Amino acid sequence: MAQNTDAMLFGDVKAKEGGQHLSHAKIQVKGTNLKTQCDATGHFKLSNLPVGKQVIIATLSSYQQQEIEVNMEANKGTGAYFELEKDPLELSQVVVTGTRTSHFVKDVPIRTEVLTSQAITKKNAQNLYEALEGVPGIRVEQQCQFCNFSEVRMQGLGAEHTQVLIDGEPIYSGLAGVYGLQQIGTNDIDRLEVVKGAGSALYGSSAVAGAINIISKEPTFEPSVNGDIQFGNFGFKSYKGSGSMRYNNIGLSVFAQRTQMDAIDRTQNGLTRKEVKNKDGISDRVDETMNNLGFSLYFYQPFAKNDKLVLRGKAIDEHRFGGVMTNDQYMNPYTDGTEDIRTNRLSADLAYTLPIGKHSELNLTTAYVYHKRLATNDTFLHDYMDSHKDPAHPDEDGAEPDVSMMRPYIAKENTVTPSLSFTSILGNHTLLGGVQGYFTRLRETGLYVISAEDEKTSPYYGVPYTSIGKKHANELGFFVQDEWNVTPKLIVVPGIRVDYHSSGEEYATSVKVSDSAFPTTKFSKTTINPRIAIKYELTPSLILRANVGTGFRAPYGFSEDLHLCSGSPRVWKSSNLKGERAISYNLSADYYAKKYQFSINIFRTNLKDKIQFSPADDEVKKFGYSYQWENVDDAYVQGVELGAKANLFRNFNAGINWTFNQGKFKHERADWSDPNDETVKEFPQRLQYAKDSRNVSRFPAMTGDIDLDYTPGTWTFSLTSSLQGRMFIDYNSEDDGATSKIKKTNTFMIFNCRAAKRFGSCTVYAGAKNIFSYIQDEKHTDDAAFMYAPVYGATWYVGLSVRL
Repeated sequence: MAQNTDAMLFGDVKAKEGGQHLSHAKIQVKGTNLKTQCDATGHFKLSNLPVGKQVIIATLSSYQQQEIEVNMEANKGTGAYFELEKDPLELSQVVVTGTRTSHFVKDVPIRTEVLTSQAITKKNAQNLYEALEGVPGIRVEQQCQFCNFSEVRMQGLGAEHTQVLIDGEPIYSGLAGVYGLQQIGTNDIDRLEVVKGAGSALYGSSAVAGAINIISKEPTFEPSVNGDIQFGNFGFKSYKGSGSMRYNNIGLSVFAQRTQMDAIDRTQNGLTRKEVKNKDGISDRVDETMNNLGFSLYFYQPFAKNDKLVLRGKAIDEHRFGGVMTNDQYMNPYTDGTEDIRTNRLSADLAYTLPIGKHSELNLTTAYVYHKRLATNDTFLHDYMDSHKDPAHPDEDGAEPDVSMMRPYIAKENTVTPSLSFTSILGNHTLLGGVQGYFTRLRETGLYVISAEDEKTSPYYGVPYTSIGKKHANELGFFVQDEWNVTPKLIVVPGIRVDYHSSGEEYATSVKVSDSAFPTTKFSKTTINPRIAIKYELTPSLILRANVGTGFRAPYGFSEDLHLCSGSPRVWKSSNLKGERAISYNLSADYYAKKYQFSINIFRTNLKDKIQFSPADDEVKKFGYSYQWENVDDAYVQGVELGAKANLFRNFNAGINWTFNQGKFKHERADWSDPNDETVKEFPQRLQYAKDSRNVSRFPAMTGDIDLDYTPGTWTFSLTSSLQGRMFIDYNSEDDGATSKIKKTNTFMIFNCRAAKRFGSCTVYAGAKNIFSYIQDEKHTDDAAFMYAPVYGATWYVGLSVRL
């Protein structure tokens, strides 16, 4: 219990410019859990403080923090009066992801980038995918021309290497890893925290490239109701509503969001932009309706002083469909050339924080997610028709299946993620220890038929069947970390995590389709991932940081399996598949001035036993698989990120970042370079791309972003631009393997703009994305993943926002 010193601290917080009191600023005694918050008038008091010299910190969003040293005496009151300056570069943000402990952006030992809710609004980002566009070192992309499957890449590594967290918990996984970037709305996001490199020591498997933490909004002190309605071209509509309030020690926030957009057809197959820029009757963007809603209930001091209990519930409902738009064929989910995907996701989580004494804190969290997908595509229809051709007319389509036979692919996933951590400040050390679990069960059913050409002599050729897949994963991780303030300028953060991973897959079929038992997959591994981070304050403005750590990726929950909407057994994983291992290095320097910031970040990640998606070999095909995962090679990615932000003059901010990248496999890929490879034997012209096959696909040699904001009075103007340099992307033709190639794309830039005007509690705004209608200069619909640039032109929007 706190010592009864009767040493009282009181005071107020004002804005330096204007002198008005600032309500609800946070006041904390540095190095302790002792804290309070200003009331609505900007005043505060804090009792029973430790006697002697203490440093008091005042913080408030959008203002620079201020520290005041006071001398506390027993049985006496002491005043502390703060004047906070505006924070145009948003360095006053408190972040938690890099070390699982709270730090300001400028002070965090592990470099962390923050995207605020204000920045998300300025982007007009309706979902997580759009919010992450333009974040330095991050690239979001679509990988399917038909269903618009999207993923995030961090420093050249794919989504499978990036841990996406929601309020610190890894509940974004499995089925959510396929379309989840576009299904998670932004109406409840307070900020995004991005930590690049060596994240497995804190967050376990899949944090090889780093972590993205989605932080939910907390109830506001002042009751508020917000509404937003927006319309745009191509049938775009957005409706948002939210409310927030606190009464005594209870806070409540609710939100709802609905987004609708029509399917778009603007491009066709072609080898030049002039050829591509024509309609072909096939959707380039799916027809989508997305609903998000949820609540957060906060209990402040429910059981003890300064403890907090949070209950959250969220729901997602999405329907997307596309394909052949001629005569509205894409609206029939069981026809040729269509995909129809419905998603339902329910989540509930609990978080409890208990301060223990002046220097320790216990955190308990647990989350549960139920995720269901119901999907149809034309894969079964094609396979059935291919295996039911009339031998007398082999060039014609075969018989179609009876309509009563058609079934959707159904997947249901249940995931639980409990965690417990304890933090304690002991002198110059902040010690953190904890345990985190991840337990998931996935059940799938899908309709298939064995139709491979080399199986025509099989008695099971052409037999339709239902596949039932059962997949599971259990992970348990133990982590410890020490933030050691060696000197006031030097912080060293060693940490280590031990993870036990166990997973497996098993399948059954409704009828017999093979002479041997259907194979199962089992994988188990214990991994140890250490990390050390160093922060050195060369001057009060120049901060150096270094971060080195190892990572591990278990061969479970690959998004490509679930993207195919085929469930099992289309994609085979051998029990001999090895988990990937990695070691990451990051070295950065940040210069923080009052109105400008410069940064440089050098990174490299070495991957061992990189897992690659490949066509199934002959033995695997016998069981009806079309694809398999393989440990193909070792690889590395590396680069240099350069960035600058500046408040150039009153109300005008500018930001620019530029990244130079390189990614290579250790060897040339066999399917492009090995004369004995079956694919190369059939199409020897692939050998001309052998040298290019060493390059890590979809990793631009250069990226850059420009961000300009001008906010005079009640107006807001913004202009953003993103540059993507040359990169290598595979084109694997299904129609004619002789035309397959590795394309080296051209450099291009995309521009977006937005303007807004505030009238009291109302804001009217308008904007456009891809305003010059740039589209990719080559397209092949027989390879759905052949996407490297926009495939439709400019989109515009107008809207009205109201805050009461």
